[in-house]
Amino acid sequence: MRFQVRLGNEIIGFSELEVADAPMGVAGGRFLPTPAYSSIQPYCIEHRDRWVSIPELTVSAAGGVPIECSGGVQIIDFSPKLGEAGIEIYLNGVPYPCYETLSTSRGSLQQFGRKA
Repeated sequence: MRFQVRLGNEIIGFSELEVADAPMGVAGGRFLPTPAYSSIQPYCIEHRDRWVSIPELTVSAAGGVPIECSGGVQIIDFSPKLGEAGIEIYLNGVPYPCYETLSTSRGSLQQFGRKA
């Protein structure tokens, strides 16, 4: 399933959220930016090692409501050294009931290297 990443009402990218750590309530994966990502890319590069959450940054299934995550959405951008493949996104603090729904909808969600 492809998830939309939004800054406010603008789609800044997409992710499959293909990796997970269920006990920690973390889901993440490769981030595929749209041109609109350039509006926050410098911030994501500068703060990749000491992230400060952006309240307007959300992730949702296409057309759906944002996925609840108490720790916020984090974009880790190493693209200056690794290219576009060096950008990842993480949802931190996804609560269990919501996480279970997310995992079910993904089907192939992996546990950081292991099939779920």
